[in-house]
Amino acid sequence: MTRYREIVGLGEGDVVYRYTSSIAHDPEIFREAVLVLLAHALHLREKGLLPGEDACRIARGLLEALAEGPGAVLREGYEDVWEALEAWLNEKAGPGSAGRLWLGRSRNDHVSAALRLYALERLAGLLVSLLEARRVLVEQASRLTGVPVLLHTHSQPSQLATLDCLLLAWEEALASVHRLVASVWGLVDRSPLGASAGAGTLAPLEPGRLAQLLGFQGVVSNPVYAAGSRLDVSAAAAAAALFLVEASRIAGDLLLLSSPYVAAVRLPESHVATSSVMPHKRNPVSLEVLRARAARAAGLLSGLLGVQKGLPSGYSLDLQEANPLLYQVLRDAEEAASVLADLLQGLRWDEDRLRRLAETYMAWGAELAEALSLKTGRPFREAYAEAAAAIRAGRAGELLKSLGYSSPLELVAARSTGCRPGAGLEDARRRLLRDAAEAERLAERARRPLTQLIEKAREVAEECRQ
Repeated sequence: MTRYREIVGLGEGDVVYRYTSSIAHDPEIFREAVLVLLAHALHLREKGLLPGEDACRIARGLLEALAEGPGAVLREGYEDVWEALEAWLNEKAGPGSAGRLWLGRSRNDHVSAALRLYALERLAGLLVSLLEARRVLVEQASRLTGVPVLLHTHSQPSQLATLDCLLLAWEEALASVHRLVASVWGLVDRSPLGASAGAGTLAPLEPGRLAQLLGFQGVVSNPVYAAGSRLDVSAAAAAAALFLVEASRIAGDLLLLSSPYVAAVRLPESHVATSSVMPHKRNPVSLEVLRARAARAAGLLSGLLGVQKGLPSGYSLDLQEANPLLYQVLRDAEEAASVLADLLQGLRWDEDRLRRLAETYMAWGAELAEALSLKTGRPFREAYAEAAAAIRAGRAGELLKSLGYSSPLELVAARSTGCRPGAGLEDARRRLLRDAAEAERLAERARRPLTQLIEKAREVAEECRQ
């Protein structure tokens, strides 16, 4: 068992290992760690710093680790994934060959690279599922244009609108998340490799080539920032947490609208559960869990930022403790987007029920007052008072007709801004088309270079078998 503290004479240190080891959560970035080491090995070979036979043995060992998975490599007793992989390679390639791999790198720049790769993969999955959810919302908005719906402020009926406006409100919120994730992507999609422990290396490495091997689109130029900062991946976590919070508000709307007391929409059977004792129950469990995970994400983000607050420049092991928080919030966001897309696809809106609700509850007082002011030229506050009196006296419909409107929905359709039947639908279609192309490009950018890296590694691994 190769352990760094024993190499330098610090002894076994079992208490320190048990307390500070990250082996328990390193499976999250195991694949990324192996890929980073593969890129480093290939680059050392390109620069003549890793002889062909050694490169072959190392490539074979790392590819085997990738195939076997973290369960075969990450055993208790190691500090982290890097120490465990070094021991694995000593066993598979021999310490003479494996020992050459560690030139020109540090755990500091390598874990930073692994975290960036992990974040990009989660963000790509998030973008793909967001697009699917948005496609569903645009399709439903197109199909349900003109169906009345009550909007709410202070949890009370506020204004009468049409269902397409509400659905497109959700879509635009998810479109904003897309823009946020796309902007964060550029921060994360930069390689820190070559920074080593935080000041660089004597080895003649090319940071740009290392970035190319792993598919990064840029390089973090300052080594102190590259190895010791978590700002970029924390920005990804912030975007993920903001998505979850916004998704929880969509969940809140659906919980209200699907309640038996409102019954405007029916949730799909695949997203409800029942009670162990009350068989009539249809519990909206997917939405409840999504709502709870949004709250958890806010706490995780707070913890992630709190760990970093006040740390001096450079790497500290505090940052290792932040990693599980990062993993959780990114995983939760990616999964929630997929669940939300699937749930939205299965919604069944009750158009008749929505119409009855719109007829039952007064939610067009603002428009009545505005119409009265605009038609008569009177100050709005006078019109507001007259509309209020008519509503209290049960004469709102009479006043509406005196202004030339046959129904509240006709009044809604007369808005010059905001919720009108079909308003915003073309804008939503255009931004969906634009964002679909961008999401596909970013997802492909995250996937293809890593596939090519593995293919190159396999070619190198075959050389010592010939």
